[in-house]
Amino acid sequence: MSVTQPLGFRAAGLAAGIKPSGKPDLCLIARDQPAPGSATPHTAGSAMSFTTNAVVGAPIIIGQRTRAEVLSARQKPVAAIFINAGNSNAATGQQGVLDALACCQALAPLLGITPEEVLPSSTGVIGRPLPVAKMLSAIPTLARQLARGSAADAAAAGAIMTTDLAPKSALARVHINGREITIGAIAKGSGMIAPRLDTSADRPPVPSATMLAFITTDAPIDSTNLQAALDACCQDSFNRISVDNHPSCSDTVAVLSSGQAGGEPIVAGTPAFTQFTAALATLCRDLAEQIVVDGEGATRIFQATVRGAATDDAATRIAREIINSPLVKCAIHGQDPNWGRIVTAGGNAGVRFDPAHASLSIGPVEVYRAGVPVVAALTDPRLKHAMAGKRVEVVMTVGTGPGQAWMLGCDLSKQYVFINAEYTT
Repeated sequence: MSVTQPLGFRAAGLAAGIKPSGKPDLCLIARDQPAPGSATPHTAGSAMSFTTNAVVGAPIIIGQRTRAEVLSARQKPVAAIFINAGNSNAATGQQGVLDALACCQALAPLLGITPEEVLPSSTGVIGRPLPVAKMLSAIPTLARQLARGSAADAAAAGAIMTTDLAPKSALARVHINGREITIGAIAKGSGMIAPRLDTSADRPPVPSATMLAFITTDAPIDSTNLQAALDACCQDSFNRISVDNHPSCSDTVAVLSSGQAGGEPIVAGTPAFTQFTAALATLCRDLAEQIVVDGEGATRIFQATVRGAATDDAATRIAREIINSPLVKCAIHGQDPNWGRIVTAGGNAGVRFDPAHASLSIGPVEVYRAGVPVVAALTDPRLKHAMAGKRVEVVMTVGTGPGQAWMLGCDLSKQYVFINAEYTT
């Protein structure tokens, strides 16, 4: 149960021949359009967040432009998301943009919307021309197969996968103003995962397999307020994960709202907005963790929490350095409580702190205190148990400041090297 569970959405997925394997590789998520002559349309909106990588795919170029147009009310919100897997349509120049737009133009009349209301998204190998002919041939069938229900959800989730071992989906429900609001989502991601997503307030992007997440909700919330909610949620979910410290050129999170749950519009600064944003954040964190669990070659995940920094940003930088350290990732893989790797990784973040006021705990065991190891900790049976778990928790304190943050990563195994050594060959 995922993207078609909120009222007003349908989805489909099929194989268009983009992937050499013949597996499903084309997905469509669409918001239902009001019938001609129907009552006043529901409050609907769209929101998007994209990679901050300096090298971006053609769909990101289109998406950034679309977001700006929607938020300035120069065009309608996005009503459909068209995704292909197996080809990222990145490093394809202006032709890549034209190819993506051609697909949007072919799809739009089949859905009763304009091409500008279609958001393209791509994931896969970089630098290869989009197989437009195959995609255009498959689009009419894809549109006809749009449906609601678990089968449609599964087809959509499966069609956006690349190196993923499992589809990823999430569902949340929350009661707001006496109405049940549903939020559904699918996502993909296994390698090339370290999202650094922008916000609608960011300036043009500067330097940072793909992370994609597509979310639907029947909440009555317009684009401006939906974007504010998404901006807040991405910072505390997708931007907190890393598999290999390699942000993609195609990372995208997009949310569509139908408003079909009814009720008063949800606007920023109200209790309803707080409730909705909390539910959306929970769903985003669920998807983010699923992505890390399915990290290429991953056998366990680990969370690094940093406390006592001068600011939250400083704490984030330290935590990110810890989970991205290859030496720490290898120690996690080998169940080695190598505290020295962790604290020195934290010390490499470019954030000044006094080791004499620092400490580190692995699970419930403090292994480093005031700049020196806790010798007895290494024979504590609880330490071995903590390192053997599928999820390892480390907490590093770097002072007495108010800043704190967490990051979630995974171990580094031989399988990761095997997968990525042969990815394009």
